[in-house]
Amino acid sequence: MISNVYHFQDTVFNFVIYLTWILYIIILLGLSENAPQYLDDLEYYVKIYVSLFLLYRFNPFRRVQFTKLDSKIAFSAGFFLLATTAIDRILVNYLGYIRQHVHTMFS
Repeated sequence: MISNVYHFQDTVFNFVIYLTWILYIIILLGLSENAPQYLDDLEYYVKIYVSLFLLYRFNPFRRVQFTKLDSKIAFSAGFFLLATTAIDRILVNYLGYIRQHVHTMFS
């Protein structure tokens, strides 16, 4: 039972991470007007999941053995903190410039 839950979480989490990167690429290339909203929504839910996972898994009343999934989620938590503070600001500030540059390259 626990192995099935672990495998399911690992598979879904990998899918969400790949989807996030695909949305970043779509935004950078200016291929979709809706991609930023999808990315915002997806990141919101991933942040909630990662937060709840970290709080449950690493609370001081439990003793846990660190797994590969724990490592992925801890890394993603750090990345999402960085992305929401620094990278998103850069993307928002330069998104118009990037879109214009990409459109002129393909026009």
